[in-house]
Amino acid sequence: MSPRTENQFQSLRKSRKDRIMETALELFASEGYHSVSISQIAVKAEMSKGLLYNYFPSKEELLNAILVLGLEKIHDILARIEDELDTPEELLIYIRGGFQTMKKETEFYKLYFGLLFQPGISDHIKEKYQDFANHMTQDIAFYFKSKGDPNPDEKAMLLEATIDAVGRHYLMSPESVDLDKMEKIIFELFK
Repeated sequence: MSPRTENQFQSLRKSRKDRIMETALELFASEGYHSVSISQIAVKAEMSKGLLYNYFPSKEELLNAILVLGLEKIHDILARIEDELDTPEELLIYIRGGFQTMKKETEFYKLYFGLLFQPGISDHIKEKYQDFANHMTQDIAFYFKSKGDPNPDEKAMLLEATIDAVGRHYLMSPESVDLDKMEKIIFELFK
């Protein structure tokens, strides 16, 4: 057998890293971050604990990598909007994108919402990702400012809270929440 090429090595490395992150995400979302050990992740990912540590030196770094990837996907929603979020069409893109991402990335959202209420972790998340959250709120507030709304920041916060609340209900009971219908109702309320 000939040695692997650099491309093969990089592909194998990415594949293993992805498998570790997917496995950890699934376990963290279903059992809770504090309840899951690196050993459990390694067993479920079908690799040695030592190999897992080659990719992620700690459970916290693994969690951070999962959060960064998930938040990048959320950020991609806003990237579809040209310049500033200032038209009803762009508001609909934002709302629709949020719900579509929630459907595709259910495990990430279960983990994310769960972490927001876990002692110690929630402070860490707020500290690390506050700038990201502030940026999203400012983008949404810009829409309400462009419409002349007297309370654009509060309206942006209310829109985000509404989407989050519907999302949490969806995650708890997907069959009881019609996200497409909720998207239309929320859009009508905030456009």
